[in-house]
Amino acid sequence: MSLKNFLGDLAKKAIEQAPNLIAKATSAATEEASKRQAKLDRHSSVKGNSSNMSNEPRFGGCTLDEWDRRWITIGKLEELTVEKLQPYNKSIGLYKAMENGKVKYIGRAIEYNNGGFRKRLRDYVRPSNSGRTHQSGQSMNANAKNLVISVLIVGNSAAQVETVKQLETAMIQHYERVSEMWNVQKN
Repeated sequence: MSLKNFLGDLAKKAIEQAPNLIAKATSAATEEASKRQAKLDRHSSVKGNSSNMSNEPRFGGCTLDEWDRRWITIGKLEELTVEKLQPYNKSIGLYKAMENGKVKYIGRAIEYNNGGFRKRLRDYVRPSNSGRTHQSGQSMNANAKNLVISVLIVGNSAAQVETVKQLETAMIQHYERVSEMWNVQKN
């Protein structure tokens, strides 16, 4: 077997195994995030959240700046296939769409039992218009080839849904100060 064939076979195997490795890593990260969340929830309920000396708001035990450093870039919206999103099927949290380095949209994925990030992000690019009834969804669809998507995994259960909702509102308020965004909701 030539070196070229050997390297080609090796590359094919790596590509085939990549989704499984990503799924394992995402699962481990989600599990770790859930453990940290549970520990922080126990700590803040026992201590009355006295560890927050600056009185900065906390979401699931973390400040907005701490959450903001945890975004994971996963690719351009139009290139996010079901397979590429499979590792995020049961994860919930926020997603951020950026165009030319500017945040254009922040949304939430809270259906942990119904596809998580995969379902929410695929709504923007699938043939049906059901996920694009609002102007922001239409903008996401129309700009799918230019939008770079990042996710912020908050957890994988109903216990984190309220944290996701609060965090979404705070992130939108944070980013709309510096960028013209498509969403203006403040629920």
